[in-house]
Amino acid sequence: MKQLFLTLALFTALSASSATPPSIVIIFVDDMGYGDFASNGAPNIRTPNLDRMAAEGLRATNFYVASSVCSASRAALLTGQYPDRNGVGGVYFPDSPGMPKTAKTMAHYLKEAGYTTAAFGKWHLGDHPESLPTSRGFETYWGIPYSNDMWIDPKHEIAEDATFTLGFDRQKTLATQQFIRGINADRQKLRQSEVKEYPPIMSGTKVVEYPADQATTTRRYFEKAVDFIDQAGEQPSFVLITPSMPHVPLFASERFAGQSKGGLFGDTIEEIDHYVGQLLDYLDRSGRSEKTLVVFTSDNGPWLGKGDQAGSAGPFRDGKFTAYEGGVRVPAIFRQTGKIPAGSDSLDTLVTIDLLPSITKLAGIEVPPEQFDGIDITSELYHPETPFNRPPHFYNQRGKVVGVRVGDWKYLPQGGANHKKDDATPELYQLSTDISEQRNLADSYPEKVAELQALIDARQQQFQH
Repeated sequence: MKQLFLTLALFTALSASSATPPSIVIIFVDDMGYGDFASNGAPNIRTPNLDRMAAEGLRATNFYVASSVCSASRAALLTGQYPDRNGVGGVYFPDSPGMPKTAKTMAHYLKEAGYTTAAFGKWHLGDHPESLPTSRGFETYWGIPYSNDMWIDPKHEIAEDATFTLGFDRQKTLATQQFIRGINADRQKLRQSEVKEYPPIMSGTKVVEYPADQATTTRRYFEKAVDFIDQAGEQPSFVLITPSMPHVPLFASERFAGQSKGGLFGDTIEEIDHYVGQLLDYLDRSGRSEKTLVVFTSDNGPWLGKGDQAGSAGPFRDGKFTAYEGGVRVPAIFRQTGKIPAGSDSLDTLVTIDLLPSITKLAGIEVPPEQFDGIDITSELYHPETPFNRPPHFYNQRGKVVGVRVGDWKYLPQGGANHKKDDATPELYQLSTDISEQRNLADSYPEKVAELQALIDARQQQFQH
């Protein structure tokens, strides 16, 4: 009998090692809050496809991004490292070298392992040719290279077959670039011009559409992603889909505009939801659902300062730019049919930096664990009933550690606001009983404060820039 068990174990190990690794699709939306889809309590936004994805997969309710702003959050996702380590702490503007050239991304790892790789949508990690996705491990890129409220880089090359919209042509586009170069991209002067929120669409390293037809970007991102997966055939693929929505300015296509009870913001979410459904349908129809891990999440919480054009953090405090839960705790769903238990929930603390070590594990890529700040969470995804022990999770703002969570305890030495005051006092919360961070327990638990401060001090000493 013992020999039989050994034989079965060996067979299982050999089967796992020889199995084709899964394809990976990550959908990383922009500024969507925890409370912006129906399964998480949105009252006026219909998201039947995200709800279906959750019913067919795993919903993570304690899922974090590594920073509450765009570029820093995206760099952490792709490198598996916190901002204080990977060197991306804030937001890049046009004509930026972006993420350090030494950074090795998820696309690099997977391409080396035989995956075909593509990114469709917002990039925001630098727009110089050497900073764009095609120099960062992605074979294909099509999308807006930064936030959709930004402008064309005066150095961008316009493709010979570029499409022009809104009354622009090649001559007017070149004149716009000259104007931006002449004012040295002064943001105050740009705000007074018509081109401040006229970003381009790039294919590879060239502008192929200007200004971007933003009402149709969501559809086009997803359609190009499906086409790419289809053309990959049996080769495993990694596709990063990064919708520009619901970052302001908001746009919805004619089919969805004015349809949501949640206003224009709701329109954008319902359109994203529709195309998530189209993607899932394609994977089901083509027999790829069991061989594809699909991840849906957001780069940070809602931009609350935008009023009715912003989303909801649900029960959490504050939003984008802050280290409070509303800024960094985001919706997250994982689906791989027949592999991830349907209708399961994870209550454990998971972070975007965990995706790279987990995906390299699934792809059979050996990487020293110390290369990442994140951890392998495959056991939590595929066997959520198993015990899970999370190391400390650090909160980052502007490339610096500003807080830590251990278990249910969260500590912020100077609070979690976007702009720290000189007289800010330490804040300590027990999230299991105070999910909205309303009861500061720092004075009541000085030993816990000292314990958590020591973890922050050690991290800061390890990764000083």
